[in-house]
Amino acid sequence: MNRSLLLILFLGTLVCTASALGVGDGEGNDYTWGAKLTTSTLIAQETISKRKMLLQTTSRTYTLTQAGTAKNIDYIRITDLKRMRGATAEITSGGVGSTTVTVKFTSARGAGIKSQIEIWGT
Repeated sequence: MNRSLLLILFLGTLVCTASALGVGDGEGNDYTWGAKLTTSTLIAQETISKRKMLLQTTSRTYTLTQAGTAKNIDYIRITDLKRMRGATAEITSGGVGSTTVTVKFTSARGAGIKSQIEIWGT
């Protein structure tokens, strides 16, 4: 009886820990920077993808360069389209309040990259 109770407590703790860590929730790495204003217009929208490499991380850099009169960036949204083992995103230069932005996408080991980036500005 004592062993059964210990086993049940152990399994309950394991389930709670896995739930708290987000194991199996299927959520991806979605990011937002800034705020989309009512006057904001879509500057760029692109899907960033790169195939997976066996036992290695992959990375890809996206740089926004605007032709003509450049708009100020107000809002950046990155949506992870893979959901499971998706890529992380990091702004390496520019960003909200600037006219340019460079974003580095890095996948998990053995996974690819498939993310959508939207950039809004005024």
